[in-house]
Amino acid sequence: MTATRKKILIIDDEPQVCDFVEDLLSFRFDVLKASEPELGLRYVLEAKPELVILDLRLRTHNGLDLCKELRSNEKTKHLPVLFYSGADDFEAIAEAFDLGADDFISKNVRPRELVARILSKIRRIEERTAEPDMLSCGNLNLDMRKLEATINSQVIPLSVLEFTLLKFFVMNKERVMSRAQILEDVWQGSHVSSRTIDTHMVYLRKKLEGFDHSLSTVYGAGYILRAAATHAQAKAASE
Repeated sequence: MTATRKKILIIDDEPQVCDFVEDLLSFRFDVLKASEPELGLRYVLEAKPELVILDLRLRTHNGLDLCKELRSNEKTKHLPVLFYSGADDFEAIAEAFDLGADDFISKNVRPRELVARILSKIRRIEERTAEPDMLSCGNLNLDMRKLEATINSQVIPLSVLEFTLLKFFVMNKERVMSRAQILEDVWQGSHVSSRTIDTHMVYLRKKLEGFDHSLSTVYGAGYILRAAATHAQAKAASE
């Protein structure tokens, strides 16, 4: 039974934090703990965890640098990374998402929310096994096996969360999707704000340069993915 349990790695130089997270998650997962980034990186490569929980500011290392290192390695670039930090620095949080973080959770949140958001990430991983191998939308292709997005055959660097968000809109093309619907599908079981969605949409749009479709805001309703020409016509009609 234990052999089939998924692994979660927490990298934090505070032993009490590592022990706290282990106590919360050991009911379902094998929790690996690393107090130093070098040991954490070794665990990532050798133990192959399904998810990494990473402190933003380690004493000897910047968690952002470690996230960047994971994203630049072909073997770990799609590994879900969840920042769990006491830092409340908006610029650092924004940089974390820009580097490919999949979520950011404050150490002040209730334990139940932490567990819910981790379970949500793991559930998304499990659900991918039942999805089609490929999805296409105009000049965009999504490879579910590699978690890879390409525009005109050029790979677009997306985090797992950004990939999931983009896939959600491709599968619901030409439909206005409310923030509640996005939360329910992409952030299953997580307690995040509408601002979180808007922040991810900003970063996702920036990465989709050259895409012949547009992720448009429908004010008061949500977002919609549609062909660029359709977007231009809708904008002209509203002016």
